[in-house]
Amino acid sequence: MKSVPSAKRLTFFYFSIVAVALVTIHATVFELTTEDIEHLYAENRLKANETFALRVLADADLTGLDKVELPTEELSDVNTPPVIYLNWQHLPAAFPDPDTMKLNVPREVKFEAGQGDNAYFMKLIELPAGGKTYRALLVIDNTLYEFSEEQLPGAHAKQLAISLTLLVISLFVVMKIADRLTRPISRFANTLADRSPDDLEPVAVPEGTATRELLKMVETFNDYQARIRDLLERERAFNRYTSHELRTPLMVMKGAITLLGESKDEAFIEKQRQRLEKATGEISEFIETLLSLTKAVEGAELIPRILSEDEVQNVVANHQYLLNNKPVEWWVKVEGCPVVCMPEAAFHILLGNVVKNAFACVEQGTVSVVVNEAGIRVCDTGPGLYGKSAASEGFGLGLLLVRDICHRYGWSFELKDNGSSDTTGALASGCTAIIGFTSSGLG
Repeated sequence: MKSVPSAKRLTFFYFSIVAVALVTIHATVFELTTEDIEHLYAENRLKANETFALRVLADADLTGLDKVELPTEELSDVNTPPVIYLNWQHLPAAFPDPDTMKLNVPREVKFEAGQGDNAYFMKLIELPAGGKTYRALLVIDNTLYEFSEEQLPGAHAKQLAISLTLLVISLFVVMKIADRLTRPISRFANTLADRSPDDLEPVAVPEGTATRELLKMVETFNDYQARIRDLLERERAFNRYTSHELRTPLMVMKGAITLLGESKDEAFIEKQRQRLEKATGEISEFIETLLSLTKAVEGAELIPRILSEDEVQNVVANHQYLLNNKPVEWWVKVEGCPVVCMPEAAFHILLGNVVKNAFACVEQGTVSVVVNEAGIRVCDTGPGLYGKSAASEGFGLGLLLVRDICHRYGWSFELKDNGSSDTTGALASGCTAIIGFTSSGLG
């Protein structure tokens, strides 16, 4: 597996890149700024001396002169006075030919002489003096500035040392911040690594600096754990329900087969054959519905069909055996011509489970099934949502399958306690299962 760097290592790496970039930019800016300042200084000095020469020499006779010096400040070996050359033959050998220079365009010249390098800035000018105009070369000695420039790196080194010190301090602070921010995440990862695979309890926020992102991560993980826990509970309940649904028709089939071997009466044999056929059909419908829940809805399943009262009567009557020895009456009422988009097998499983749940819960009274164009209402007079008996638990598990089927075909399902929904104002017992033919329900 490829090694993945830690957050602190990445922080150090990227900060180092930024630090190197800053130092490089600092050095480059210093070099460019120094050169720019030198040129600006020389150009301004040339302009000042040109103005001075034009004013001082305006009435002077320069005939026969080779050069004119303009002392305006204290002189030294590295600070010679500005010079105006009138005769190109007296120019130093390292100077360029003025005839090749452009008028009024400054030019820098450097060459080695004596103890070090000499630097000059020069400009070809037109000098009016004594009623004449001379082409002259104004030259200023820039060696003093070059000498001063050589001393700048020492001062710049102090600036660079301060900058590097600040970068080191910043790196220390950033690494401390990164450590405080990543330590709770590391603790969270270690907590998850030490947990048992069966432990689905919520995880507490780890100690340390609690950031919004960390809290969101822990909250999301706990929500994910809760969904897994609910899914496992639902799967266990679904398995219990499936075994119950298959066990009943299998027992009927086993009993019918046993009775077939003990009798030769044709009427009796035909009755047992019908029992076998019915039980086989129930198993087939149940398995077909379960398998269909794992596949995408196909267009053939959504063909509209009219729901007849006979079909609803047959579904309810198939579970009448649950009311044996109970003083319970049931009735079916179909209003209008309700149209459904669901296969018969899935619809029979859906309605059958709701009816079985009502029959299992009620001990006396009535169970009504009302169907109209909006949906189905199955109302019983049992103990209600919070008073179900233990005997009804197995049938209540079938409501999980009811919800899955409704979700698959875009229907709605709701179970209400009659005590909170009686329209007459009196508290009524039992509960009502509401199936809406659309996701918005019955309204």
